[in-house]
Amino acid sequence: MKNTIIFKKILIFFIITLSLIVLISSLFSCTLSKKSLSSTNSSEMTKGLNVEIEIKEGMSLTQVADLLAQKGIIDNSLLFKIYAQQKGIEKKIIPGTYNLKTGSDYDEVIKVISAGPPIVSFKLVIPEGFTVNQIVSRLIEDLPFIKETDIKDALNVGNYNYDFLKDNNKVVQNLEGFLFPKTYEVLQQYTAQNIIEMFLSQYQFETSNLDYSFAIKNNFSAYDILKVASMIEREAYLPEERPLISAVIYNRLKLKMPLGIDATLSYFLNKWDEPLTESDLKTDTPYNTRLYEGLPPTPICNPGLDSIKAALNPANVDYLYYVVTDPVSHKHTFSKTLKEHNAIVNSTTSTTK
Repeated sequence: MKNTIIFKKILIFFIITLSLIVLISSLFSCTLSKKSLSSTNSSEMTKGLNVEIEIKEGMSLTQVADLLAQKGIIDNSLLFKIYAQQKGIEKKIIPGTYNLKTGSDYDEVIKVISAGPPIVSFKLVIPEGFTVNQIVSRLIEDLPFIKETDIKDALNVGNYNYDFLKDNNKVVQNLEGFLFPKTYEVLQQYTAQNIIEMFLSQYQFETSNLDYSFAIKNNFSAYDILKVASMIEREAYLPEERPLISAVIYNRLKLKMPLGIDATLSYFLNKWDEPLTESDLKTDTPYNTRLYEGLPPTPICNPGLDSIKAALNPANVDYLYYVVTDPVSHKHTFSKTLKEHNAIVNSTTSTTK
């Protein structure tokens, strides 16, 4: 009985010793393998090259390690996996696109892929007075991750639920006028609809505290004000002239005179870079404010805040006409009567000949 106990103790000691030998041998072999692979790969791999990889949602540590090894970022996927497990980052790897270098240190790779992909942003400048079409072109030009078809889908008014997109309880037909001009920071993960939503949200923010008492008193809707602001934006070059042009528009509306603002027709014809012809001026459309009284059907651009304020605060003057008398500064001269206006036009024409 005693001999049996001694035998069992010897057997247990032998098993433990053998296990330790196997474990040490395995670790020694693994270390040799790492050194061997490192020396082998270092001769084949050019270190320091930039490599882009995408760690997809749901990838296991093994798959990530294999991807890193395949791209030459690490020297051995198995050793990286073991090292990463020891560091406890197996569940801390964040999916995304990364730029790493070939032959990188394990710690550096782990630090990057557990911190998350870098935030990629684009500067987007929307100038005051841009039309929706011009904004679409700017988005396509400056944001390579946005598709034109997606932008056009995102411009559907029905995608958005803002009170200001209703005029007398009727939904407006398009978003012209509401895409607020500003310099924006756009993240790469934004969709086209996210970007349009950003413009609309900015419009709401900028206009929410404005005083609309003039509009209410004179039975103009907020959408009417935006139409007037868009015409002011296209007509005024000098800041101090905005309230004066605003006054001319309201004075003409009050007298039921056609506004005669050719920018509305330029908008309809999408003809901004060349003068309108005699044939153009005969175009039968509500946007031809020489032929039709009242405001155009929609705003003709996306005005800035100063033009919106001018539409809400016209100057207290009796002007009905204005004409550019300084082609360099685009300064206008204003007049109350057609006779006075024609005299200014004739004088300006003779001076510039």
